[in-house]
Amino acid sequence: MANVSQIAAVSYPAVLAEMRKPANQWAENGFLRELERQGGIKKQSLGPTIEVPVDYQINPGAEFLATELSPVSLSKTEVITTAVFTPAELSVPVTWSKRDEATNPSENQKIALVKALLENGINSHDDRIENAFFQSAAQNGFGTLLTYFKDDGSGTVGTIDSSTSTWWKNAQTTYVDDTDIESAMTTGWNTATKGSGSQISPTLAVSDAATQALFEGTQQANQRYVDEQELKAGFKILAFKTARYVFSQYAGTRIFMFNPKVAYLVGSKEFFRDKSETQEIDNANGYSFKIYSALQLVTNNRSRVVVVHL
Repeated sequence: MANVSQIAAVSYPAVLAEMRKPANQWAENGFLRELERQGGIKKQSLGPTIEVPVDYQINPGAEFLATELSPVSLSKTEVITTAVFTPAELSVPVTWSKRDEATNPSENQKIALVKALLENGINSHDDRIENAFFQSAAQNGFGTLLTYFKDDGSGTVGTIDSSTSTWWKNAQTTYVDDTDIESAMTTGWNTATKGSGSQISPTLAVSDAATQALFEGTQQANQRYVDEQELKAGFKILAFKTARYVFSQYAGTRIFMFNPKVAYLVGSKEFFRDKSETQEIDNANGYSFKIYSALQLVTNNRSRVVVVHL
């Protein structure tokens, strides 16, 4: 019978294990995958806080001179501040018993046991992150799209209060139904972009499936998709201007549009999807390991994120 190290190494032939792995009934993390594809998951060594420098205004002394010897301002230049975020923690425990090993020897197991547990653990890890993105309240310290980017642009995010620092408000616009959803998205996109040719215009849009379908229904005559290779592979991602429009099973009717350069997930360079060593459980016939991440959603330019809402 295979021992723990052999099972953990998945000695069962890879092809057979792939054929026999359990059919996943719940995990689909399209938004997280797209965020990662666009560089929106950044790994760095963390401290007690994540500090993001913010250049928040034009130099107030910048002006055209009335005469060649007009006096200029000698006030201290105040244009830089810092948004501060505290890392959150995510843990996924994976535990199995010696009985599981006894009934799943490598010679005749129905599935590669630990491989299946690992895949479920990683899927669970990523699913918890995607689910958290769309929650209405912070998840034990993990910030969400709905708590960072409000329907009215208000709120304190990264210790910066947008009621006093109005430049920190996120963009927002409203729609009623399919008759105005495209124009609302255009208005929001333009507001976040701030000017033609912007290098940080939104490249990612996300909502629930029904809202994406509502928008897609207005595009039947001239639908746009992105990535020819995806079309060849049999799936497609809808495009809106420069943004890839995906949907998530956890999202709602709000459409969030942003560039992952201005809103992104920071994960610990040392501890992101980190798997601990397998340990025997004290006083029990079983084993356990954990998948762990220290991470946080951050933004360095809240005004460049738009919420399109009902």
